[in-house]
Amino acid sequence: MLTNLQKSIFALICVIAWAAPIFAEEPQQTSAAYQRYIADLEKRIDAQNASREGFLWIDQDAQRLQAVRKGEIAIEEVHAPNIDGGTIEDWIGAAFLPYATLDQVLKIDQDYANYAKYYAPEIVQARVISHLGNHFQVFYRLKKHKIVTVVLDTVHNIDFFPLSNNRYSLRSRSESVREVHNAGQPEEKVLPEGEGLGFLWAINSYWRVEQRDGGAYIECEVVTLARSIPFGMGALLRPTIESFASESLENTLKEKRRAVLGSQ
Repeated sequence: MLTNLQKSIFALICVIAWAAPIFAEEPQQTSAAYQRYIADLEKRIDAQNASREGFLWIDQDAQRLQAVRKGEIAIEEVHAPNIDGGTIEDWIGAAFLPYATLDQVLKIDQDYANYAKYYAPEIVQARVISHLGNHFQVFYRLKKHKIVTVVLDTVHNIDFFPLSNNRYSLRSRSESVREVHNAGQPEEKVLPEGEGLGFLWAINSYWRVEQRDGGAYIECEVVTLARSIPFGMGALLRPTIESFASESLENTLKEKRRAVLGSQ
């Protein structure tokens, strides 16, 4: 049997082999397939945001709602189609913030200057590039470690939508995702968009917040696009690709709950 060290070395060799065409750009047909998926997703989300009874995903399952009310984080995969040249990950999650108000959640959501504190260690840097009304353009430097460490410079267009006096939604679309080699070192290099290991090419997130039941419910659906996984390497590479959606989503829900409740 392989030792843990041998397994780690083997995994690293597989990652290097997978990343051999390191400067191969994201295929146009892959990006187009992702955008079609996003277009269909946003139609569903628009309908959900307009619904009086179907606004929250947790309300679709009584056991899920009960678990969230008890303090659990609910996470579920939304099965996305297979596409040529890429992998789409779609995950949805929810949490309950007891005694929190809509305004308290909104204040944390828009406090981008402190995101590196709220969401460390995944968000290393954050700053607002521009802000007009309910629209923000925001820069993040993201860091993810699974087998290898991946650092990304990302730019997001974020829109807030007040829906009523006890609801709002948030839509964040990545405009740019660029891999960073040797981050923090003198030889640091930010690669052109679409080049690199390809663990993340795009990331969109869709938030819903509702104040009721003596607190606030927060929900998020996050969708990512990454390089396709070669046959036989899924067990090694999928955890890294999935972690950008599922693990980051769960951590973000936990950290946002902590930040909001800590501000009360």
